[in-house]
Amino acid sequence: MRKVVVSASSLPAGRNMSSQIDYLQKVGNFGADMYHLDVMDGNYVKTKSIDYTYFEQMKEKSSLLFDTHLMITDPEKHVKKYINAGADIITVHYETFSSEESLIKVLKKIRKGKKMVGLAIDIDTNVEVVDKFIKYIDMVVILCVKVGKGGQEFNKSALNKIKHIRNINPDILIEADGGINDVTGAQCVRAGADILVSGNFIFNNDTYDAIKQLKGKHG
Repeated sequence: MRKVVVSASSLPAGRNMSSQIDYLQKVGNFGADMYHLDVMDGNYVKTKSIDYTYFEQMKEKSSLLFDTHLMITDPEKHVKKYINAGADIITVHYETFSSEESLIKVLKKIRKGKKMVGLAIDIDTNVEVVDKFIKYIDMVVILCVKVGKGGQEFNKSALNKIKHIRNINPDILIEADGGINDVTGAQCVRAGADILVSGNFIFNNDTYDAIKQLKGKHG
């Protein structure tokens, strides 16, 4: 049985610092393995969320890994801020780069900053675009909804993307993000995912029970 890692999304906690800290501590106390920092600039996606300026105070309050998902324009201009702010994993979106060269440059910069390197693709992006970047990354993030908004319904096409990545690389980490609950999470794990990002399912239910269900048996 695969060990399931749960990364609790920061999105439901909003942009208030105290709310973020309270939620961060709560999910940590109730079994989450990582805190998924959804960083949105209001440009690449319409929503604006927390950014690197929150990290220092939040890191002081929790030992959870900071799983940082950059949904921003011009990530090459900003990634250094997240390296310096204390992110443990930094994921950038394939769709935000104008060329393969610029994407590889940023992936190498994250690696040089001694952070784990993630590459995310939106639900409408062909998963095969990831293949040529596998050697530069530690984790693939498969969006199971349209990027940038919480509370959307899980898109089952993500399952074949997870299977594709698992088939081409049995060792790379695969994170499923969007519409994840006890049922869809189990489907993702059976398809080959290691990490489940969950927002509303954890936030709107009993935190302990929700995390426990996400980590349940998926054989």
